[in-house]
Amino acid sequence: MQTLPLRAQHQQRGARFLPYGEWELPSDYGDPLSEYQAVRERVGVSDLSHQKAFLITGRDRIPFLQNLISNDLNALKEGRGLYATLLTAKGRIISDFYLYLLSDALLMDVEWTNAQKTVDQLMRFKLRSQIKIETPPWGRLLVSGPEARPLLEALLGPLPVIQEKSFFQREIDGASLLCIKQSMTGGEDYHLYFPPEGLEKLWERLFSAGGLLGLKPFGQSTLETLRIEGGKPRYGLDIDEHIIPVEAGLETEAISYTKGCYPGQEVMARIQTYGHVNKHLKGLIIEGSDLPKREDKIFQEEKELGWITSATWSPALGKVIAMAYVRPQIAAPGTSVTVEINQARRPAQVSALPIYRSK
Repeated sequence: MQTLPLRAQHQQRGARFLPYGEWELPSDYGDPLSEYQAVRERVGVSDLSHQKAFLITGRDRIPFLQNLISNDLNALKEGRGLYATLLTAKGRIISDFYLYLLSDALLMDVEWTNAQKTVDQLMRFKLRSQIKIETPPWGRLLVSGPEARPLLEALLGPLPVIQEKSFFQREIDGASLLCIKQSMTGGEDYHLYFPPEGLEKLWERLFSAGGLLGLKPFGQSTLETLRIEGGKPRYGLDIDEHIIPVEAGLETEAISYTKGCYPGQEVMARIQTYGHVNKHLKGLIIEGSDLPKREDKIFQEEKELGWITSATWSPALGKVIAMAYVRPQIAAPGTSVTVEINQARRPAQVSALPIYRSK
C-alpha cells in the first residue's frame, strides 16, 4: 500500500485513512461536514500527491498529440491548458485529461487510476516520433474555495490574472512552484505542484497563512461530494470505453470539430451533423437518505431508462444526489423518475449538471 509523503502531517490533523486502490489516503479529518463547509464558504486544502501527472517532451510532442487527441492543441497558447480525450475508432473514451503548454514541455494531468493505460495508448502510436513521457518528481496540493486566491496571495504575494485552465510559476523556498487553476469541485480550485522534499514546509506555510481565513484540510470523502455536486465526471465511474464524449456532455470543452483527423473524429462529425445520442449524463436529486450504488437502475413508471454512476449526500441541498445516464425521453431537468435502491423505488428528479453552482 502506497502512502503520501505528508502522511505524518495528515495524522497530526486527525486524518482517518482508507484504502483507495493501491493508495492509503485521508478519507476525512473527523468532521466531513466541517470540511465541506470550509471549501464551499472559506478555503480548504487537500493532498493530491497520489494523482498522476506526466511531462511530455521532445521536438514532435505537439504534432504527435495533435494527431491523436480530440481537441485542438495547435490553438493553445503558452501558459494555458485544454481538456481533451483519447477515443477509439468508434468514438468511445479511452482517456480524458488536461494538457498545459509549458515553455519546453506539455504537462498532462490524468486520472491516476487510468494513467498507465493512457500512456500505453499514446506509446502505441509513437513510431519514429521524437517524444518522451516521464513522471515529474512533484507532490500536489489542491487549494479550494472562495478564499483560495486570498490565501495564495498571502503566501506568494500578488497573483497574476489567471483564467480557468491556465497557470503561473513562482520561486518559493528556492524551488519552483507551478500553480494551475482548474476546477475539480465546481468552485475556485488551484493545484500546487511542488518538489516532494519541500511539500512539508509548503503545507505548514499554507496553514500559517490560512489561519485567519479558516483553512481546513479535507479528504477524499469530501472531495467526492464536491465533485459530484460540481458535475465533474470521473474516469472509471462516470465515463469509460463504453461512453461517447457527447453522451457525457464533454463536447463543448473537449471536442474540436474543425481541427481535422484524429481517432474517433468521424463519429464526432456524424453526431454533430445528425445530433442524436442514446443517453445523456445528468444529475439526479433523490428523496430519502439511502445512497444508490453504481449501476442502480432508473425508471419512469415501469420503463427502465437509465442507471446511476456516482452518488453522495449533498449538504448544499440536504438531499441525496447522483450523476446518472438517462435516455433522451427523461433527460429534461425537472422530469420525475424513480431510482431502485436496495430493491425499493425512491422518487427522484432529473437535474442539469452541475447540481451545485458557486455563488
